[in-house]
Amino acid sequence: MRLHKDPILYKQATKNILAQIESMHLAPNEHEKAIHFVQLFRESFTKDDIKKATFLVNSENGVWDLGYDSAGFCRVSSITFMIAMDWHDWQLMSIDDNTWKYGHHWLVHKKTGKVLDLTYDQFINSVPYKLGKPTAMNLSLQDETHVFAKSVGMNLLQMIARTPGK
Repeated sequence: MRLHKDPILYKQATKNILAQIESMHLAPNEHEKAIHFVQLFRESFTKDDIKKATFLVNSENGVWDLGYDSAGFCRVSSITFMIAMDWHDWQLMSIDDNTWKYGHHWLVHKKTGKVLDLTYDQFINSVPYKLGKPTAMNLSLQDETHVFAKSVGMNLLQMIARTPGK
Protein backbone atom coordinates (compact mmCIF):
# COMPACT_ATOMS: atom_id res chain seq x y z
CA MET A 1 0.00 0.00 0.00
CA ARG A 2 1.33 3.43 -0.89
CA LEU A 3 1.34 5.65 2.16
CA HIS A 4 2.46 8.95 0.65
CA LYS A 5 1.21 11.20 -2.11
CA ASP A 6 3.13 11.00 -5.38
CA PRO A 7 1.63 13.46 -7.90
CA ILE A 8 3.81 12.27 -10.79
CA LEU A 9 2.89 8.59 -10.29
CA TYR A 10 -0.75 9.57 -9.77
CA LYS A 11 -0.90 11.54 -13.02
CA GLN A 12 0.71 8.66 -14.95
CA ALA A 13 -1.71 6.16 -13.39
CA THR A 14 -4.63 8.32 -14.52
CA LYS A 15 -3.24 8.27 -18.07
CA ASN A 16 -2.92 4.48 -17.83
CA ILE A 17 -6.56 4.12 -16.76
CA LEU A 18 -7.68 6.34 -19.63
CA ALA A 19 -5.67 4.08 -21.97
CA GLN A 20 -7.56 1.09 -20.53
CA ILE A 21 -10.80 2.80 -21.58
CA GLU A 22 -9.37 3.31 -25.09
CA SER A 23 -8.53 -0.39 -25.37
CA MET A 24 -12.14 -1.41 -24.66
CA HIS A 25 -13.43 0.07 -27.92
CA LEU A 26 -16.67 1.23 -26.34
CA ALA A 27 -19.45 2.79 -28.39
CA PRO A 28 -18.76 6.52 -28.86
CA ASN A 29 -21.30 7.72 -26.28
CA GLU A 30 -20.13 5.12 -23.73
CA HIS A 31 -16.52 6.00 -24.42
CA GLU A 32 -17.14 9.69 -23.73
CA LYS A 33 -19.01 8.90 -20.50
CA ALA A 34 -16.26 6.55 -19.32
CA ILE A 35 -13.53 9.11 -20.00
CA HIS A 36 -15.56 11.78 -18.18
CA PHE A 37 -16.13 9.62 -15.10
CA VAL A 38 -12.50 8.48 -14.88
CA GLN A 39 -11.31 12.08 -15.03
CA LEU A 40 -13.96 13.24 -12.54
CA PHE A 41 -13.25 10.46 -10.06
CA ARG A 42 -9.47 10.67 -10.28
CA GLU A 43 -9.64 14.42 -9.70
CA SER A 44 -12.06 13.93 -6.79
CA PHE A 45 -9.70 11.46 -5.07
CA THR A 46 -7.27 14.35 -4.55
CA LYS A 47 -9.81 16.60 -2.79
CA ASP A 48 -9.72 16.72 1.01
CA ASP A 49 -13.43 17.58 1.29
CA ILE A 50 -14.39 14.51 -0.75
CA LYS A 51 -12.07 12.27 1.28
CA LYS A 52 -13.54 13.59 4.52
CA ALA A 53 -17.13 13.16 3.35
CA THR A 54 -16.52 9.66 1.99
CA PHE A 55 -14.36 8.17 4.71
CA LEU A 56 -15.72 9.84 7.85
CA VAL A 57 -19.29 8.66 7.23
CA ASN A 58 -18.56 5.19 8.66
CA SER A 59 -15.20 5.84 10.32
CA GLU A 60 -14.69 4.61 13.84
CA ASN A 61 -11.27 6.18 14.28
CA GLY A 62 -11.69 9.52 12.50
CA VAL A 63 -9.24 8.68 9.71
CA TRP A 64 -10.15 10.35 6.42
CA ASP A 65 -6.85 10.49 4.54
CA LEU A 66 -5.11 7.20 3.86
CA GLY A 67 -2.01 8.85 2.40
CA TYR A 68 -1.94 8.11 -1.31
CA ASP A 69 -4.79 9.86 -3.14
CA SER A 70 -6.61 6.84 -4.60
CA ALA A 71 -6.22 4.75 -1.42
CA GLY A 72 -9.53 3.51 -0.08
CA PHE A 73 -11.67 4.63 -3.02
CA CYS A 74 -11.73 1.27 -4.84
CA ARG A 75 -15.19 0.06 -3.81
CA VAL A 76 -17.03 3.40 -3.86
CA SER A 77 -15.61 4.51 -7.20
CA SER A 78 -16.08 1.12 -8.87
CA ILE A 79 -19.73 0.91 -7.84
CA THR A 80 -20.42 4.53 -8.77
CA PHE A 81 -18.76 4.08 -12.17
CA MET A 82 -20.63 0.83 -12.75
CA ILE A 83 -24.03 2.39 -11.99
CA ALA A 84 -23.31 5.54 -14.00
CA MET A 85 -22.23 3.52 -17.04
CA ASP A 86 -25.07 0.94 -16.82
CA TRP A 87 -24.35 -1.83 -14.36
CA HIS A 88 -25.57 -4.46 -16.81
CA ASP A 89 -22.33 -4.04 -18.80
CA TRP A 90 -19.92 -4.33 -15.87
CA GLN A 91 -19.07 -6.90 -13.23
CA LEU A 92 -17.90 -5.75 -9.82
CA MET A 93 -14.98 -7.90 -8.69
CA SER A 94 -13.26 -8.19 -5.34
CA ILE A 95 -10.49 -9.90 -3.54
CA ASP A 96 -10.61 -10.15 0.22
CA ASP A 97 -7.79 -9.67 2.66
CA ASN A 98 -7.74 -13.40 3.45
CA THR A 99 -6.81 -14.17 -0.18
CA TRP A 100 -4.42 -11.25 -0.69
CA LYS A 101 -2.88 -8.96 1.90
CA TYR A 102 -5.37 -6.21 1.02
CA GLY A 103 -9.06 -6.17 0.24
CA HIS A 104 -9.76 -4.57 -3.14
CA HIS A 105 -12.53 -3.91 -5.69
CA TRP A 106 -12.41 -3.28 -9.45
CA LEU A 107 -14.53 -3.78 -12.55
CA VAL A 108 -14.54 -6.11 -15.53
CA HIS A 109 -16.24 -5.00 -18.72
CA LYS A 110 -18.52 -7.92 -19.59
CA LYS A 111 -18.37 -7.54 -23.38
CA THR A 112 -14.58 -7.40 -23.62
CA GLY A 113 -13.48 -9.13 -20.41
CA LYS A 114 -11.07 -6.25 -19.78
CA VAL A 115 -10.22 -5.05 -16.28
CA LEU A 116 -10.90 -1.47 -15.28
CA ASP A 117 -9.27 -0.69 -11.96
CA LEU A 118 -9.77 2.95 -11.01
CA THR A 119 -7.42 2.72 -8.01
CA TYR A 120 -4.80 0.11 -8.92
CA ASP A 121 -2.05 2.63 -8.21
CA GLN A 122 -2.75 2.64 -4.47
CA PHE A 123 -0.72 -0.58 -4.29
CA ILE A 124 3.02 -0.95 -4.68
CA ASN A 125 2.63 -4.51 -5.98
CA SER A 126 0.44 -5.56 -8.90
CA VAL A 127 -3.11 -6.58 -8.03
CA PRO A 128 -3.61 -10.35 -8.52
CA TYR A 129 -6.79 -10.00 -10.57
CA LYS A 130 -6.92 -13.76 -11.24
CA LEU A 131 -7.72 -14.29 -7.55
CA GLY A 132 -10.74 -11.97 -7.73
CA LYS A 133 -14.34 -13.10 -7.60
CA PRO A 134 -17.57 -11.51 -8.80
CA THR A 135 -19.25 -9.65 -5.98
CA ALA A 136 -22.58 -7.90 -5.43
CA MET A 137 -22.88 -4.15 -4.90
CA ASN A 138 -24.63 -4.61 -1.53
CA LEU A 139 -25.59 -0.95 -1.23
CA SER A 140 -27.50 0.57 1.64
CA LEU A 141 -28.57 4.17 2.09
CA GLN A 142 -25.88 4.57 4.78
CA ASP A 143 -23.17 3.31 2.47
CA GLU A 144 -20.21 5.59 1.82
CA THR A 145 -20.73 4.94 -1.91
CA HIS A 146 -23.78 7.23 -1.82
CA VAL A 147 -21.73 9.89 -0.04
CA PHE A 148 -18.94 9.66 -2.60
CA ALA A 149 -21.39 9.81 -5.52
CA LYS A 150 -23.19 12.79 -4.02
CA SER A 151 -19.90 14.59 -3.41
CA VAL A 152 -19.10 14.37 -7.14
CA GLY A 153 -22.62 15.50 -8.12
CA MET A 154 -24.26 12.13 -8.77
CA ASN A 155 -27.39 10.54 -7.31
CA LEU A 156 -27.08 6.75 -7.39
CA LEU A 157 -30.75 6.07 -6.71
CA GLN A 158 -31.84 8.25 -9.63
CA MET A 159 -29.28 6.62 -11.92
CA ILE A 160 -30.42 3.14 -10.94
CA ALA A 161 -34.06 4.06 -11.51
CA ARG A 162 -33.25 5.45 -14.98
CA THR A 163 -31.32 2.39 -16.15
CA PRO A 164 -33.53 0.07 -18.19
CA GLY A 165 -33.32 -3.68 -17.73
CA LYS A 166 -31.52 -5.77 -20.32
